[in-house]
Amino acid sequence: MTETYDVIVIGAGPAGISAALYCKKEGLKVLLVDKKEKGKIGDKVCGEAISKKTSHQVSEKLNIESPQKNEINAEIEVLVLRTSLPVDHIILPAIGYMINRHLYGQRLLDVALQREIPLLSETKVLRSLVKENKVIGVVVRNNKNEEIELYSSLIIDCSGILAIVRTGLPKDFEPLLNKKLTKADYASCYREIIELEENHDLKGKIVLQYEEDIPEPGYIWFFADGEKKLNCGTGFIKEGKHKDKGVKSVYFKAMEKYYPKGTYKTIDGRGGCVPIRPPLWNAVAPGLIIVGDAAYHTDPLTAEGHGPAMVAGCFAGEIATTAVKKKSFETENLWKYNELVFSDFGSDHARSRILTIALEKMGPKRLEFLLKRRVIKQADLTSEGILKKRTILSYLGIALRCFPRYSLLLLMKRAISISKSVNVLCKNYPQSPKNFPEWRDEMEKLYQQI
Repeated sequence: MTETYDVIVIGAGPAGISAALYCKKEGLKVLLVDKKEKGKIGDKVCGEAISKKTSHQVSEKLNIESPQKNEINAEIEVLVLRTSLPVDHIILPAIGYMINRHLYGQRLLDVALQREIPLLSETKVLRSLVKENKVIGVVVRNNKNEEIELYSSLIIDCSGILAIVRTGLPKDFEPLLNKKLTKADYASCYREIIELEENHDLKGKIVLQYEEDIPEPGYIWFFADGEKKLNCGTGFIKEGKHKDKGVKSVYFKAMEKYYPKGTYKTIDGRGGCVPIRPPLWNAVAPGLIIVGDAAYHTDPLTAEGHGPAMVAGCFAGEIATTAVKKKSFETENLWKYNELVFSDFGSDHARSRILTIALEKMGPKRLEFLLKRRVIKQADLTSEGILKKRTILSYLGIALRCFPRYSLLLLMKRAISISKSVNVLCKNYPQSPKNFPEWRDEMEKLYQQI
């Protein structure tokens, strides 16, 4: 006899573990499914930064310990945007940790297992089961090469960038849900963890170094990862004229300017993918909630996805609990999940994408001009700076400093204006699916403008 669950969570990363723990805490019958073997869950190519505020907030909600000493490689205080200028003009607060993603992920998994959440590891999802316009389960293949049907009242898709549940749904299923995955949605990345011969000068910093030769989003990153250790990498959208460029070759060419081969030891070097677009405008469908990379919950500027994934996992658990108790799994009954996301990190991430596009359009040389002339100041790139009201006199001062490159001023003004409009739309996220198509069209028009 086939066992049926209240909730099946696909993916045991930070999003999936958070969702599963929340559902279990509320008394739901949960199953966790992951394609990796148990000992490799949590091992992922990423920048490995997590916000301190977010990690503590989630820890309290789920009654789990925040990152422990043996899991923390370094503490982070600021995010620095650099060009070839000798001065760090843009320094933004970024209080958090550089963690050992694998150790932290394994501990979270151990907590889930200790709380008696069953895990099917080495189990790959093949397709969704849909009946009467509702997701009712998934078909999986286990490590014995057996195909099994798993049934539940609700599926929480935390399957990562490929979003195997969402992208495998029938075309005519829930027209309000975007079921596509395009190359413009993610950046292909290459990341190394390196050990230098001497101490670096990046203590407490994560640095985005903008370079002319790196396609969008246009930077190589250097994250302090402990004494003499750095987490370095780059990534870009492999589309158009960049579709045949090798990420690895772009990375090593950029690295030669800062840390040439032979000056460091590579501890780990691997490729991967990271979402580069704003959050999925709608991440629910009948019997389905989508979380983490599967819903593009990574910050498009910093690529920090661990914290948002855990927050969204808690939101998914909250909505799933209500849905199971009410036995209501239609889109409108799960819609509150979208509102929670966009009232939290969703708005910031939507605006971050506008900023990354604007920075890419400017390019490093023109960005340097704006920084030298103090047309762009540090405060301008904070949420408060982008959203603040400006006087005519302040615009005149900016115009004088921008002479003669007024096209850059127009681009900056447009980016700020669009960011404000995006913020307003996010604050007024539709309270029901009925008004969603009009809202989505408004949002997409704004992105087309930039």
